[in-house]
Parts: sequence; structure tokens; C-alpha cells
Amino acid sequence: MAGMETEIYFKFILSFGLILLVARLGGAIAERFLKQPAVIGELLAGIIISPFLLGQFLFANDPVIMNFALIDGVFSQNGEHLSGFAPMEIISQIAVVVLLFVAGLETNVTSFIKNSFTGAMVAIGGVVVPFALGVFSAMYFFPDLHMAGWLFIGAILTATSIGITVRILMDMGKLSSREGTIILVAAVVDDIIGLVILSVVISMAQSGSVNALSAVTTGVIGFAVWLGILLLGVYGHKYISKYILTPFKSSGTMPVMALIVGLIVSYLVTLVDLHPVVGAYVAGLMFASTMEKEEILHQTRPIMLFIAPFFFAYLGMQVDLREVWAVIVPALVIVVLAIIGKIVGCYFPARFVGKTSHNGAMIVGVGMVPRGEVGLIVAGAGLIAGAITRDLFGIAVAVSILTTLVMPVMIKPFFKPKAEANAKRLP
Repeated sequence: MAGMETEIYFKFILSFGLILLVARLGGAIAERFLKQPAVIGELLAGIIISPFLLGQFLFANDPVIMNFALIDGVFSQNGEHLSGFAPMEIISQIAVVVLLFVAGLETNVTSFIKNSFTGAMVAIGGVVVPFALGVFSAMYFFPDLHMAGWLFIGAILTATSIGITVRILMDMGKLSSREGTIILVAAVVDDIIGLVILSVVISMAQSGSVNALSAVTTGVIGFAVWLGILLLGVYGHKYISKYILTPFKSSGTMPVMALIVGLIVSYLVTLVDLHPVVGAYVAGLMFASTMEKEEILHQTRPIMLFIAPFFFAYLGMQVDLREVWAVIVPALVIVVLAIIGKIVGCYFPARFVGKTSHNGAMIVGVGMVPRGEVGLIVAGAGLIAGAITRDLFGIAVAVSILTTLVMPVMIKPFFKPKAEANAKRLP
């Protein structure tokens, strides 16, 4: 008879299969019946089967199966204790890394570089306006909170979930559009700016003082590393093909090797405090410059389609609606400000710096709205640092999930006029 620890491994397999199943069903329902991108159904499916809703009833006698967020307890016959192990979270991070690697592969590198300045300006606008709105709203609703707490609410509003935006643009077939490229550039720069803000606020929460020089140095190093990898792909793609890809062509494992390099790069950027998705995306860009791009994309896209829904379902499973309900009024106000702040802050740079049309600028603004897992990561850091309380964490959850859910509904109308205009040109 298998030991208890082996039984846990088997249940882990069951949990993984169940999440993929409900994610697929949710995505299919959203596309077929609700006429929405699959990611909406995947997120909602995750909320429904979470340990906070159906999960607590379906497997009440065996919480390991539905306790996807954490395994904690005695799991071996000799009394070994396993604490704080979150295998499903690890898989979800691998899933979003694969998603961003494929997104990088699908990006036109020339267009990415061409729109880099516009994207950077969009990122700055998309950070400054939401941050100010977040700080002032926190001061209004929570006047007794210390300064670090107010700043943390602002930091949560500056976040942008590049993973969710990429998936929605993929579902709509708009990832390679100019607006899609601007959003991707802006999301990367947004992540680096957000890193600096987060470092400053955590320093303030823990020590009461601000080490701005250290935070800016971290951001500069992070950006330099990211830019270096990008330039390596742009100017060294022949060497990448010759030394990394060509040796694996005869065995047919060349695309797999590219994906392995993407996983390694996604880890390496964490050494300079960047999020793994930033490394995964730039690794995809690196291989997008090679002649083998299409073959790599052809064989890695099915892997992404298999595992990416897991990430969105798992994200939904982190939502405890009870925490949101406890602060529903300020949460809804701050969610609205989070949406307005990103649209306004990103619209004007896209419209006047990037010289895009009104619809194009609105696509960029709305495309930057989802906070998703990035907002939750920032909020989690604030909770651990003692800068925010559980009720403020509930607000962060509301911002993360609601901005993610409304984005696909808001962005679709701005794509329709372009599609109708193209249809009119046809004979």
C-alpha cells in the first residue's frame, strides 16, 4: 500500500486535472454562449471551484484535493511535516511564463522597437495617474492609515497584468496589431516602474524611511538586463540559431530547446528583482528574431494552449469574496478609479505621442486596465510587510479581479469599427 505522501502525489495529479477540466469548460461556455474571450470563463470557473466556494463542500472530507493554494500537514508515516508547499502556484507561474514566451515569439520585433518610445510614455502615464488616484482615495476612505498604507494602494493601482492582456489580445487575434505592440511595451516598462515604487513603499513600511537610491538602482539594473537580452536577440540572432537551435534540429527538439531557454531566462531576470514573465517575454522576442521563429511557434503554441488556462483558473481560485464584501463600498469606488486612471493615463500618450486614432488609443488604455495576478502579488507583498491590513487586501483582490473581468467587455467595441471599416472596403 502506498504511503500517505504517495497518496498526496496522486491527489495532486487529480487536482491538476480538475483545474484544467473546469478551466476548459468555463472557457468554452464563455466563448460559445456569452460571446466573450475564454479567459473570462476560466477566471469565473476558478472562483466557483475555489476553496472559498464549491471547493469547501465538494471535498469537505478531503481538503487536499480542493486546497490548491497550500498543502500543509503531516504527510508521511514517519511524521514528516510539510508546511507552506504550494505546488499549484508553481504550476500557475510556469503556465504564465509559457504564455508570455509564446507572446514574445508572436511579436514583430521591428514593430516592438519602433513603438518603444510610445510604449514607454504610455507606461509612465499609466503609472502616474492611477497612483495619484489610489493614494488620494485611500486617504479619503482610510484617514487613520499610515503613509505606507496609502502609498501601497497607489502601488496596487499602477500594476498591469501583462499575462491577462496578452491572452485576451491573442483570443481576439490582435496581439500583433500596433495597439497590441504598444500595450506589450508599456506593460514591460510598467513592471519595471512598479518594481521601483514597490521597493520604496516596502522600505517605508519596514523602516519608516525611504531608500530611494536603492530602489532606483534596482530598477535601472533590471531595465539594463532586460534591454541587454533584447539586444542579444536582435543583433545576435545568427549566433542563437547556430549554437542554440541548429544542434537540435535533426532530433526535432529544437522548439523544445528554445522553450527551455525561455524558462531559464525567466528565472535569471528574477535575480535583478524582475518578474519571471518579463524574462519570458523578452526570451520570446529573442527567438522571434531568428529564422526558426515559425517552427518554434508552431510547436510551442499547443503547449501554451494546454497549460495557460490553468493559470487563469488558479488566479480565480485565490479570490475570497468574503474579504471583498467586507469593504464593498470603498472597493467599488477604487475599482472605478483604477479603471479610469489607466484609461486616462494611457490614452493621451498613445493618442498624441504615438499618433494613434481615438479607437487605437482607447484600445491601449483599456488594454492596460487588468491588474490580475500582478495586483495580487503587490498586495501580498504589502500584507507581509505590514503596510496594509486584511480589509485593504480585500480591496486589492476586488481591484485585481474586477478590472480583469471588465477589460474584455470594454475593449471589444473599439475593435468593431476597424473591422466594419475593412469590410466596407471589400468589393
